[in-house]
Amino acid sequence: MKVLFLFLLSVIMPCGVSAQNTKGKDDDGKYVKDSVALDEVVVRTSRVKNKDNALRLFPTKEQKANSTNAYGLLARLALPNVSVNEVMRSISVPATLGKLQVRINDIIATTSDLIALDMDNVKYVDYIQNAGARYGDDVDFVINIVVERTQSGYYVGAEAMQSVTSMRNNEDVFTKFNKGRHELGLHYSFGYNRTKDLRYEETADYLMPDNCVTTVRRTDTGYRQSTISHDLQLQYSLVDSTRYTLQTTLGGTLSRIPENSRTRTEQSGGVTETFPIGSTDNTSSAFLDVYFKYSLTKRQSITANLTGNYANSDYNYAYGGASPYSYNSTGNSHLLGGELIYENRLSPFTLSAGLKYFNEYSSTEYGGDVATDNSIRNDNIYGFAQIAGRVSKFSYMLGLGASRYHYRQASERYGYWLFRPQVQLAYSPWQPFRISYNFTMGQHPPRLAYLGDVIVRNNEMEVTVGNPSLRINKEIENELTMSLQYPSFYTQMMVYYRMMPHCSMARIDRVADADGTVTFISSRANQRKINMFFVSNYTSYDALPGKLSFNLQAGVYRFLNYGDDYKHHYTAFNWSAGAQAYLGKLSLTANVDNGWNFLEGESKSKSPFVYYFTASYKMGNFTLSMFWQHCFQDEVRLYNTEQLNRFVHKMQRMYSGEMGNMLTFRVTWRLSKGRKREEIRRNAIKTRNDTGIMKN
Repeated sequence: MKVLFLFLLSVIMPCGVSAQNTKGKDDDGKYVKDSVALDEVVVRTSRVKNKDNALRLFPTKEQKANSTNAYGLLARLALPNVSVNEVMRSISVPATLGKLQVRINDIIATTSDLIALDMDNVKYVDYIQNAGARYGDDVDFVINIVVERTQSGYYVGAEAMQSVTSMRNNEDVFTKFNKGRHELGLHYSFGYNRTKDLRYEETADYLMPDNCVTTVRRTDTGYRQSTISHDLQLQYSLVDSTRYTLQTTLGGTLSRIPENSRTRTEQSGGVTETFPIGSTDNTSSAFLDVYFKYSLTKRQSITANLTGNYANSDYNYAYGGASPYSYNSTGNSHLLGGELIYENRLSPFTLSAGLKYFNEYSSTEYGGDVATDNSIRNDNIYGFAQIAGRVSKFSYMLGLGASRYHYRQASERYGYWLFRPQVQLAYSPWQPFRISYNFTMGQHPPRLAYLGDVIVRNNEMEVTVGNPSLRINKEIENELTMSLQYPSFYTQMMVYYRMMPHCSMARIDRVADADGTVTFISSRANQRKINMFFVSNYTSYDALPGKLSFNLQAGVYRFLNYGDDYKHHYTAFNWSAGAQAYLGKLSLTANVDNGWNFLEGESKSKSPFVYYFTASYKMGNFTLSMFWQHCFQDEVRLYNTEQLNRFVHKMQRMYSGEMGNMLTFRVTWRLSKGRKREEIRRNAIKTRNDTGIMKN
């Protein structure tokens, strides 16, 4: 079967992807400078500009014409370390590398924004692999899609996506109306997913106090999971391109999991037991975002942003067996945030400075076998200053962010300072070549679910507890990047080393009661360190400009984990490759990926080898797309995790029959009429749905 897939890949190779000679000019025909990042080294005939701290990619007309939304466009651009799944509507980087934000004109984008994006208005995409101080203290990667707005007319569309090999459905309708300075947009999305063909296998070896090993084999079958979601977003904009921009967004989400059940078979010591496990989950959230930007002069501007967010979640869990166990929980969270940014484009450099504040309160009530209340209040004030400039063939960026973080839970109260210094230096001795160095020190607070003092039972022998004493995670990053670019060829070599001293790591303790009952307690604690080193290469090549392109990414990764009572090292080779072909109204894409393999703490994860194939055909205002995922795989191993703890050694695997040879069709209809205007640029506060509930 793999030979057949490689044959299909070779069939589309003579056909093609694109390399449009987009110049990246503004409306006046001048080359644009980024107001936040450094000036780029411009190769005017290339669709990729190599700039300090970022790649600027100009999508070709073929890529935009065959992309129905932002997910499709980013999938065709094939950004380094970025995984895009159009069917699942996800854009991510490996969790061990950090957090990713996707923005549209510097606005943190929602799924609704990405689905309703008009491809004709896309100018370019900035991919920032080392987010500066301006983006906050918890962002590592930024994708910013820069678009032009419509000044008059309308834009309407609808999209329906259905998997024929499983019950997975998404439907969207959206519209935007423009008249003069006013724009009104509305988007509604509905999603339904029903999963059945899943299988979970686990083999756990428990080291008892008498040094005997107890082996337990757990198998979960008979999965029944249903997910229903509704999302509604209303947006209004008032724009005077020479003076001000006002934008207000109101949105809400309802998500229900009315059924999530399975049957577990547990074998230990010659005894077999079968029992049910089930849960339900209902979550709702609403947010209001108000943004205002005012131009003081041609070079100076001030931006204000205010965001409010509310989320509510009800979760119920039941575990059968010889010792039945169940609990229910209700969680609420409120977040209020604001931001103020000043920017001045001075002659030698661009200065950016600002303040950001948010206050968040979460309250969770537990009932049943977990009878406790857990309330957490935290607030954060963050300030930053950043300058970026260029001297001859050298460019630089210097930034410093600092925040005061205060946390309170019951009797636990503490506050601390978080600092984020960043230095970026780049040198381009000749136009196609650039070498850059980046140093960043970041600090991140732990997740709310880790901080609660709640005790949740996982099975007959294991429980999970929170740790209110967790402290911040510090990250020190050093990165050296060398790149070479030509009109149809781009390659970069990256050497990266990250240190995380005294970070939050998994921990398992063994406790024996007076009656001889042994319990293994899983928690998190600040332990010695986690270090990571890798060398990677990313290469893209337009073999036939406008017809065919290839991309390849490969790297060797070394993971070094040092807990208080253990150390684990692991070396992984991760790679992916893709090809894109454009045949007029038909586009073809093929990708192969060996997954993401890594070690963090005492968990070693190996992802499956996967194949993907996509075909898209455009017919006037309609586009028909087909997605063939996990090609030639009747059953997909979703994950394979090994736990290396001295007390508990586990092998955990999850399999899906529905994901094997998964075939999905999508029909998109769009109709637009209008003209261009100056784009809105901003930096926004994110919203949250995290209510702090600890879930099994």
